[in-house]
Amino acid sequence: MEILEVTASEYKAVINNPIQNFNSAEFSDLNKAKCDAVYYLLFKDSKYRLGITFGVRNNILLTPFAASFGDFECVYDDIKLYQIDAAIEALVSWANQNKFNGIKILPPPAFYSPNFTAKITNCLYRAGFETKNVEVNYHFETQNLNDNYLQNIWYNARKNLNKSLKNDLKFIKLTPEDSHKAYEVIAQNRSERGFPLRLTFEQLQETGTIIPIDYFLVSNPENNVAAAIVFHLSKTIVRVVYWGDLPKFSELKTMNYLSYNVFQYYKEIQIPFIDIGHSTVDSVPNHGLCEFKESIGCSIGLLNEYYKEIN
Repeated sequence: MEILEVTASEYKAVINNPIQNFNSAEFSDLNKAKCDAVYYLLFKDSKYRLGITFGVRNNILLTPFAASFGDFECVYDDIKLYQIDAAIEALVSWANQNKFNGIKILPPPAFYSPNFTAKITNCLYRAGFETKNVEVNYHFETQNLNDNYLQNIWYNARKNLNKSLKNDLKFIKLTPEDSHKAYEVIAQNRSERGFPLRLTFEQLQETGTIIPIDYFLVSNPENNVAAAIVFHLSKTIVRVVYWGDLPKFSELKTMNYLSYNVFQYYKEIQIPFIDIGHSTVDSVPNHGLCEFKESIGCSIGLLNEYYKEIN
């Protein structure tokens, strides 16, 4: 298997329909300033088989380097295990020749592409990649928002949702001109709760030129009280990048109201999967977030981080 270093445009010409948009050449190119260098790699035998994009920090090849996950993209769905093996072997040899210290790969949750993720996991394991972290990730299947939804979620979640629906709350999908209102709520939420906010509003706006982004707001007659910012990562999957409420309004059960309406919105436009994101950092859980996501009916998956030391 031959490994080729190419430009972003050459990579896009081959990997033109990625499994998820964090793997796109456009996204990597947009975020190239966040690392020391970016490499666009294609793998070819009789024809192109796979591609992967790496950023470099501390002399380590990283995918992702500016997102929640990233890994290989296959050109054809019928990729064989031995072809992935050959690509990983070529990658390790290339990294060794270029004197990198290691390779870190964090594939998306399995529901993004179950068969391909299973193949990648097996091949990385046999190639000597170690599991460094196992993050707990949550997603909601909109088919589960049905007549039995309230009966199937946890008792406290059902009670809180019913309470929220009796409050004078309004759910709004914002226009691009008003999207800053959602960001302002998220920024205040993160500040008051002591959580980091890694993306500026300007960076979100730039990302929105290559990844469709939805902005949602929950308000009462006097205030904006909760918000969500959601990326469209594929035709069938959206990912909640930020959501939160203002703590002083939490007695209104705004997060239960927000999550229910987000679920309903994407069910209505026939998006089957809503990726709610992981609730662990370096494998350590935020128990409150984990329990909230489970309580509202989310399914649980894993984000496995793989690492191989080179030099």
